[in-house]
This record gives sequence, C-alpha cells and structure tokens, in this order.
Amino acid sequence: MAKKNKRDEERASFLFDDDAGRDRDTIDLFGPDDDAFDEPDEEPDDESVGPDEEDPAHEPDKPEKTDGADKRSETPAFRFDRYGRRIGNKKARYGKRKNAPKATTTVVENETVAKREYDDARARSEARAKKRAREEAKKAALRKAERRKRRQRSFSTMVLGLIAVAVLLGLTWFVTRLQKVNVPFVPEGYTAQQIADLSGLSARIGRRSALLISTRDVEKHIREADTYLDATVRYAFPSTITITVSKREEAACVRWGPQNEYLAIIDENGTVLNAAAETASGLLIADGMNISSAVNGARLGDTSDIQVAALIRLLGKLKELGILERTPRINRIDMTELMQIRMYVEGAPYTIEVGDTSNLETKLMLLQKHWAEIMDEAASFIRSGKTTATIYLYSKGGVNISPYESGYMLPTLAPASFAPVTPSPDGEPSAPPEDQPTDDSYGQQPAATPMPHQDNPFTG
Repeated sequence: MAKKNKRDEERASFLFDDDAGRDRDTIDLFGPDDDAFDEPDEEPDDESVGPDEEDPAHEPDKPEKTDGADKRSETPAFRFDRYGRRIGNKKARYGKRKNAPKATTTVVENETVAKREYDDARARSEARAKKRAREEAKKAALRKAERRKRRQRSFSTMVLGLIAVAVLLGLTWFVTRLQKVNVPFVPEGYTAQQIADLSGLSARIGRRSALLISTRDVEKHIREADTYLDATVRYAFPSTITITVSKREEAACVRWGPQNEYLAIIDENGTVLNAAAETASGLLIADGMNISSAVNGARLGDTSDIQVAALIRLLGKLKELGILERTPRINRIDMTELMQIRMYVEGAPYTIEVGDTSNLETKLMLLQKHWAEIMDEAASFIRSGKTTATIYLYSKGGVNISPYESGYMLPTLAPASFAPVTPSPDGEPSAPPEDQPTDDSYGQQPAATPMPHQDNPFTG
C-alpha cells in the first residue's frame, strides 16, 4: 500500500455520499456534537501495533529530505467546528517559524436557498434593466422619427407658403398696378397733366403697384415741386390714385435775414411760398421778425417761435374779419415787440396800437365794427393840422384816438415856489407872491385841455 505523505494528511477533503454520511477522515463543517466538543482526541496506542507489523491502512511517516534547510515542522491534524473555527491540539503552534508550512483547505461551497433566491432576483433585475433599455431605445427612435417628420412637414409647409405668397404677390401686382391718376379739381393756371407730372406718378403708370405708392411721399413731392400747391393724395382700389390740389394764397411778406434785407412771401399758415421775393407785390409787410433762414415749402421760423405764431394768429384774424380788404388798407405790421404790436395804414400817418395778443379777437372786432368812424376821426386830426393820429385798441373803455404819436408824454409843469409870508408895517400880513401881479410867467399853469372825442360812441 502506498505510503501517505504528511502534507496529504494535512489536506482535508469534503466528501459527501448520497446518504449524507461522513467518513471518519471527513472534517465536520458543522462542528462536533456537544458531548464530544470538549473531549480530547484519542491517541493511538503504540502497543496495539507492533513495530514489525505493518498496518495496511497506515504507513509510518518518513521524514522528507531537505537540502540542508530547516526541517518542516509537523502539523497536527485539526477539525472545524460549526462556526468555521479550527479545533484540535491546543498546544500546537503554527506559523512561528519562518519557513513553517501552511495548511491548505479545500472548501466546497454549498448552494443554499437564499443564494438561489438572490441569483434569481438579480437575474430578474438584469432582465428588467435590459427591457427598460430596449424600451428607452425604442422611444428615442420613435421621437427621432417624429422630429424628422415634423421637420419635413414644416419644410413642406414653408415651401408651399412661399409659393402661395409669390403667387399672391404676382396677382396683387397685376391687379393693383397703377393705371390712372385722377385730378378732380385743377387750379387756375395749371393742367391735370402738369399736376401728374409734378407728383411724379406719370412715370409710374403701368410699372408699379398703386398699393405700394406712399401717398405722403407724393404730397411732399408736389409741395417741393411747387410751393403754391397744397395737395391731398388718396388711393382708390384697385389701380387709381386721386390728387386733390388747392392753391395757397399769399397772405404777407416778411422781412428776414441778419439785417432784414430779404423778403419772403408766406401764406396764412406761415408756409414760405417764395423765400427770395424781389418785391412785396402789394402784400402786407411784416417787420421786426427775428428770422435767420427761410426755406420754400417749409414753415417760417421754428415751430416754437412765439413771434411767428403771433404773426400767424394776427393774420388769420385780420383775414377772418375782412379788415385787410378795408380802405384805407393796412400795409405794414411791426412785430419788434410782442407786447407792443403796431399796424400802419397805407397812404396815411395813422398808427394802430394793438398791444399784446391777449383779447386779440375783441380788439380787432371793435376795429372792424367802427372802422369808418375811426378813420374819419383820424382824418379830422390831419385836417386840423396834426401830423399823425394814433388809434389805441387796448384802451380801458374801448378804442381811443390821440393826435399824438405813440409814446408821447405831456410835458410836466414845474412846481410853484412859495415865498415866506412877512408882516407889513401896519401889522397885516402881506399877500403871497403868487397873488401879487407880476410880469414873470414862470410857474403859471396853462388851462386844462379836455380829452378829445369823449362823446364818440365807438370810444366807449
């Protein structure tokens, strides 16, 4: 019988039979019984087996041959208890020497119900994770396909929309292209063709859509081409443009420039009709205006210029009341001082003091109502030898007429001197010097002059 190696004896093997029996050399993984836990291992009797007899089941250990190295220490047999603890000879010492052999143990893992349940649960979890991954991938593919379809639909819709817009624009241009320029009223001195040419629409007939023509630009073009024309342009569907033209009337001539050396003709709204007029052409002249520039077709001065605004208001009221058509005619207005506006009558030394623009309508209505009487009274002063007549429209009681120039001040009289009273030799006080006759006229006060024309009804 082959001899067993000492290392083979130390190696434990776990062998289970069908009947779950254990061999005597099999290590008990569950530990010994309680009764045998504390019993020491029985040692074989040396006398039971003689030295000359050979035990068929056991051969004596032979020492291993070493090459001069330390001999391996003998390792006693051992067992494991139910908790996996090694039991055996308590006196055995392991691992004390440097080259002590280590015991090797072969453990066979037993499959348990808990492990099988754990493996099944893990397999199910992995299967669910794979299923979710497949579902997510499928959903992502569906979303990608849906986005691609939406992009295709959007692109198709955009292309169809562009085609529809192009067709609509083509039809609109064909239907609304300019065919006619209508001028219902033609001012004197102009023709319908001239107005169409001034508007610039004659060159656009049949070439441009009337719907795309700016009416404001056409109006501005007409005003710039001829400052005497004021136009209103309207579009008539589908291909007609109507131009309503009115001619501006000259209202006054304004002196402007650094030294008032230029003349500009304006209408009643202050629009410059001719910024470089040579003569006033019989128009009312406005002096004293602080205007540095004048542009044809534009408003005179700045929009915030109160001097121009006062002139426009005064011209409007004069035209509304018909005073400019009265004779003798007002031919000049002095706008130097807005608090002291003056008007002058043509061919007569009459000055009409308007004052400021407050109560302007009331002042001019009194002038218009009593125009004839006022002019007759002023003429009577001239016939009586006076050189001028001033008509005040802002008097407290109404209109007042004076034979003096505007701003005339009556001369002030020197105060009389009083001499001290001295008693006479007879004890009576002497008369004051002013009571005594003298040839000196100093200190004498002239007789008071009555106010002129106090009984006139238009003077109040």
